[in-house]
Amino acid sequence: MTLSAPPEQNPALYPELIAPRQTDDGIILSLRIPRNLAYFSGHFDQVPIVPGVVQIQWAVHYAQRYLGLQAAFSHMEAVKFKELLLPEQHFELSLRYAPQACKLEFRYHSETREYSSGRIYFHDTSL
Repeated sequence: MTLSAPPEQNPALYPELIAPRQTDDGIILSLRIPRNLAYFSGHFDQVPIVPGVVQIQWAVHYAQRYLGLQAAFSHMEAVKFKELLLPEQHFELSLRYAPQACKLEFRYHSETREYSSGRIYFHDTSL
């Protein structure tokens, strides 16, 4: 199923969202890094890259937006940054949230590369 992509409040802070698609257990977002992404300023001058902390923030942001995640951050595990995300790059972000475990799995990837992945845990606010 294809979902609509509402505009971001501040597009300089997020990748261009090309197409979100629902899967059986989560969502896959097709994204493109804009050349004028605010996080490139000072990170780094010769070759601007998307910082790892920003990739984690994007995963949480899109999980809140598309998967209804409302819980508070607890901790992360198995977070790996394997390849750089650069200006004008196209890629996908796969998100899967397991509410019973309060666990968000994220994976930034393309057909030929995995850029980063990991698990983010949240506090169960229903207790």
